[in-house]
Amino acid sequence: MPESLYVVGCAAENMQPDGVCTVPVWVPYHQPVLPPLDLADGTLVAFAIVALWAIGLKARLVFRAARLGVF
Repeated sequence: MPESLYVVGCAAENMQPDGVCTVPVWVPYHQPVLPPLDLADGTLVAFAIVALWAIGLKARLVFRAARLGVF
């Protein structure tokens, strides 16, 4: 399990008009499950998803054709 990460936060009622926080608090920061992706990695994941959908559609059409006796 990854270490807990904390960030400094401030409640709205503790914020002064000049933007200074009178009572800062440490709150846990929930890290995402997947790391952030750059454009190349995101594109690779997107194409993999589309390819799996296409394979599934093709398999469905083949199974349907076999069931109907088209072959």
